[in-house]
Amino acid sequence: MQDDSIDNSRFRKGSGFLYDKPIDKKAGILALKQEHANRLKESYLKRSSNTHRKKFGQYFTPDFLARLMANWVLSSENCRTVLDPAFGLGDLIEDIPENVTVDGFEIEPFILSYAEQKFSNKNNIRLYEEDFLYSDWKAAYDGVICNPPYIRFKHYEQKQAYLNLFHDKLGLKLSGFTNMYVLFMIKALTQLKQNGRAAFIIPSDFLNARYGTEIKEYLLSQNNLQLVAVTDFKVGWFDQAATTSAIFFFDNKHQTTQTEFVSMTTSDDLSKLEAYVLNFYNMPALGSIRKHKDMNPGDKWRKYYQPERPDHYSNVCTLDQFARINRGIATGANHFFCFTESKRLEWKLPNQYFVPVLSKASQVSGNFMTTDLHKQLIHKDQAVKLLHVQEADLADDKLKRYITHGERNDYHKRYLTKRRSPWFKNENREPADILVSTFNRSEAKFIRNEAGIRNLTPFHCLYVKPPYKEKTDLLMAFFMTDIARDLLAASHREYGNGLKKLEPNDLKETMVIDIDKVGESDSTAIRKLYNKIREIQLASGNPQAEIDKLNRLFLALMGQSAKT
Repeated sequence: MQDDSIDNSRFRKGSGFLYDKPIDKKAGILALKQEHANRLKESYLKRSSNTHRKKFGQYFTPDFLARLMANWVLSSENCRTVLDPAFGLGDLIEDIPENVTVDGFEIEPFILSYAEQKFSNKNNIRLYEEDFLYSDWKAAYDGVICNPPYIRFKHYEQKQAYLNLFHDKLGLKLSGFTNMYVLFMIKALTQLKQNGRAAFIIPSDFLNARYGTEIKEYLLSQNNLQLVAVTDFKVGWFDQAATTSAIFFFDNKHQTTQTEFVSMTTSDDLSKLEAYVLNFYNMPALGSIRKHKDMNPGDKWRKYYQPERPDHYSNVCTLDQFARINRGIATGANHFFCFTESKRLEWKLPNQYFVPVLSKASQVSGNFMTTDLHKQLIHKDQAVKLLHVQEADLADDKLKRYITHGERNDYHKRYLTKRRSPWFKNENREPADILVSTFNRSEAKFIRNEAGIRNLTPFHCLYVKPPYKEKTDLLMAFFMTDIARDLLAASHREYGNGLKKLEPNDLKETMVIDIDKVGESDSTAIRKLYNKIREIQLASGNPQAEIDKLNRLFLALMGQSAKT
């Protein structure tokens, strides 16, 4: 890495107080500084909206994580310069000693004004109001510490420009699904000196996503990723951030052909990690060590930090052998396209312009959606009618008035609607045989779509292939078992606070019972239990005893004995 001089003319140093209450002068020096920092954060949080902070991906690092990361970075020899590419309020560098120069980059001027005030008396802090991704790629640092913006930029205005930049600079052809925080990590790593260390706290979802293949391939090629510490999926480090985070520890001085993965589930685990990081090279491994030659960038890396599943089933195959999977209908403006019955009557629109739909996961509780249940949702004034019209229908003045209302409110200018012609024509997706919830916190929800209704993106569509149509109930019966949940756990993606997400491609690769190997007598027994479960559920009963029997039946078919 080049050790080029840094252009000091760009950095900002500020003054002036941004909050009104006086600080208690009787407090000790350290307490005074902490109170000063806390007041600034309180003031910023009060004066900036959630929408504003979400737009810029601002989630503030807890003190205990900032300390952990700083300890790693400062443990390198002769650490004199540190880079923070996404400075925010400067939480990560509060404990950096004054003999270390810190360069902080922040694109958002409002939060930068708070940071300038917070560090106005520190001459070693240099702040730059500019986009770090476009800043000097040749400037080199002894350390990098970073909590980058948590922005999914699939629809981001500058997305393609950023991707082109990384292709030009590094030859990386990154997916359009790549998120902003990955770009921050990769660029910052290019600016790390030969003996430098870096610590990043970022979402872990790219470790288990298709778009992450190129990223993981790049990380392995650098031979400097020493340790990855992943939080348990029921623990969130950041308020209001629906993501599971991990800390990535890099060290250029110690080139490595292996990486250690640590899964943290309790505060005790965090304490152990703190001690471990301080003496990393002289302590026995805390987690699981994986050799790079055995790590496939195309695999989901959760298998390196989650306990291996003890169950191994026979007579299984991937779901895509029996069904095709699509996402639900994306309207681009659910509030405009989804109607309650009262809204339909208010606009005096006839029923011929609507198709039945499930617009929210909460609209169905059991495993079956019947016509009667959908009618009950209409009676409860749920938004279960989807506007489904053609351009020719505008001959109806009442419909034309509603479309004009949409245009006055700029619904036709939204990301999806402006790409359709006409903008108010929805996707023509046929009703699925089985619906699968996109998000869940405990287990995925499977719904047998007996009513033949459509669904929006809270559900994926599962269409049973024609040769297996008559076995749809067998497949649905399997989805109600513990075995299905067990196998599905290997496919989902984890977010914060226990939130899990399934993508269509994840479902395609999910292992299920090979229904071709279910004999006639077993099919009859499964259908009998399935019909009983349906009957009990629709009568608002609890069919757990029947589900247990169904589970045991499938366990026997898949070469397993019942769990005790």
